Amino acid sequence: MDRHAQHFPLCYMLQPQTLRQRMKYHALFWLLFMIFHLLYFAGSKEKIHFETSWVVSYALYYLRFIPVYYLAAGAFSRLKERYYGVSLMILTGILMVLLMHAANVAVFFTLDKGFGLSTLSKSFSDIGGLYLAPIRSNSLDDWWMLLIYDITETQLLFLPLGLKMTGYGARQQIEKRDLLAGKLKNDLAMLRAQPAPHFILNTLNSVLAEFLPVSEKAAAYLVSLTDVLHFTLYETGEEMIELHREWAVLRHFMSLEAQRFEDRLRVSIRQNDPVPTDKLVPTLVLFTLVENAFKHGVYPTFEDCWIDVDLSIRHDRLHFCIRNSKPKIFHAPNSQNRIGIGLYNIKKRIKLNVSGTFSLIATQNKEEFYVDLSLPLTQASDKSQ
Repeated sequence: MDRHAQHFPLCYMLQPQTLRQRMKYHALFWLLFMIFHLLYFAGSKEKIHFETSWVVSYALYYLRFIPVYYLAAGAFSRLKERYYGVSLMILTGILMVLLMHAANVAVFFTLDKGFGLSTLSKSFSDIGGLYLAPIRSNSLDDWWMLLIYDITETQLLFLPLGLKMTGYGARQQIEKRDLLAGKLKNDLAMLRAQPAPHFILNTLNSVLAEFLPVSEKAAAYLVSLTDVLHFTLYETGEEMIELHREWAVLRHFMSLEAQRFEDRLRVSIRQNDPVPTDKLVPTLVLFTLVENAFKHGVYPTFEDCWIDVDLSIRHDRLHFCIRNSKPKIFHAPNSQNRIGIGLYNIKKRIKLNVSGTFSLIATQNKEEFYVDLSLPLTQASDKSQ
């Protein structure tokens, strides 16, 4: 990403940093943060005493921003895997206010136990009394005051967390652009490697015409093969595709492989609900999951094996489960790393093309590998606008 990060703060937000660089930048930021706000209060009307209780109280008052920020940043990193846009911002904001309230209670409780609130400044004593008062003793106005105080204090962290969110958004745009560029590059390489695809399809159609009177089974096999080839060559250029089309090709692909390995492979396909014709999913996501199941569960071994696929649709959400047997022989020890990389790329593609929450969970044991995908379906007309 060096080409995207020529200036600071873009360099800070986008360019990969070492742990030492991050510690240096963060230490510098918090030092400037503390100095700025201490200077601000030094010029306030309230007379400051340099007694131990006052020094400690002001130190804790500003130091509490540090754990609140890092806890909120950690939560943001988790939330962004499931939420997007306005929902992500609202949830992060609410969490920051709750964390700030907990930090305020902890600070004033510590000061009260150590020095007593009455020995501190009047502002600390008054607001600390509200935080430490029993829940039922505070009036509704008191709770509103505490909420406003928590929000007011939280806004001091909007700048550092806002920079983190901005960096995240910028990286998302760069990843999307790089993903599209990589896809175009792969498409070009695939086209260059294709030996006259029209010729191949036309030849298969000619062979189909010859086989049809002789063997319906062979003809059905060629129909499925032609459909899969046509799909991969001509229908996967867009980021989103109609669910019913990918599902139909997926069934053809699994049927082909089931016939190919019929002596040792059991394939089960369950469609629990009708597949709508006006819903979209990210192109080749389902196909890739099934292809991975064959690649890692069937191709590497001569053992008996199995693949189960289950598709359900509820409330405009797709639930797709696939499980496959794990080969005991000829199983490459580093294949699980490749599976992890493949799932990461699928998750990144879904995140860039689907609005709303989704989940992609992979589990395994000694006998099987299991992937569970749940994502919202996109309306075809909405995507075309």
